[in-house]
Amino acid sequence: MNYRPEFTAALALLARAFDMVAAGGFSRPVLVGGAAVEFYTGGAIVSGDFDIVAGSPGPIEAALIDLGFVREDRQGRLLRGLYHPTLLIGVEVVSGLLFDGRTDRARLVIVQIGEHRAQLPPVEDMIADRMGQYASNPRGRGDMLDQAVALYVLAEDLDEAYLEKRIREETIGEHGFDFLKAKSDADADDNT
Repeated sequence: MNYRPEFTAALALLARAFDMVAAGGFSRPVLVGGAAVEFYTGGAIVSGDFDIVAGSPGPIEAALIDLGFVREDRQGRLLRGLYHPTLLIGVEVVSGLLFDGRTDRARLVIVQIGEHRAQLPPVEDMIADRMGQYASNPRGRGDMLDQAVALYVLAEDLDEAYLEKRIREETIGEHGFDFLKAKSDADADDNT
């Protein structure tokens, strides 16, 4: 794993905030988006911010503010979310159901970060999410297909049946596991 120092420092703060939220009796938030991709690829793909899914944004935002994050007020940025002034990494909290309720919550992954714990979706959901973003605009979102392939190649012990189901859901039936595998195999052939 080759994580950036800023990423590991921010992840440690987020894990601490997740523990604070859980200790307050709320559901543990889930790290999604590019930061989850960065985590699962060991830093091979870098994200500019952290996206968090929480049942309600209030508890996680309060915990992050207690840990030194501030409301976004920087010039040239969307004035939503938070950022840490020292780490310069932004956080956006999204309320609602994780992957519109399609994820299998029993598959959520708890990761120990020092003394604290972060929660991530299973890698299969992250692959499917990237496939869904690609399918919504194949010409303009080839980077999402590349991220899905990278996640697939680096993943261990994938549940291929669950991955097939989730890709079909996220792409509205347009793609499945075979498409992902074929793209991965083609990329491997191109690199030899």
